[in-house]
Amino acid sequence: MNGFSHIFPMTVRARDIDAWGHVNNAVYFTYLESARLDYLLNVALQDATAARRAMSTILAHVMCQYEKPIGFGQEVWIGTRVLRIGNTSVTFQHRIEADGQLAATAQAVSVYFDYDKGQPKRVPDDFRQRVEDFEARGRGAGE
Repeated sequence: MNGFSHIFPMTVRARDIDAWGHVNNAVYFTYLESARLDYLLNVALQDATAARRAMSTILAHVMCQYEKPIGFGQEVWIGTRVLRIGNTSVTFQHRIEADGQLAATAQAVSVYFDYDKGQPKRVPDDFRQRVEDFEARGRGAGE
């Protein structure tokens, strides 16, 4: 999983499988969401205040390029990294591997959002700094 410092493991569950015997395409988005949340909890959120702020996001865009079907019981690894932090948004990149083979790539954009005002808000400075520090350490590890 070259280039990804955050790896989230999963095992395919029976409920993830569709009538054609592989992971349903919609389930990939649940996998990606789980990996992003794990990234946030373990990289960027060091306290309850930061966690509450990070949960005030809204998913603005997500796309997934399927490469290979994933089957029941396979070990799945989801790499997550932040490609860009804008004024109000964070762009994530994902790589999904199953049993060591590329299964999908994805990208998602989350926007910090003020639900009371119904508009985007600025990415918190402490969040930005933690993510930038984490990503810089990962790039220094011999990508």
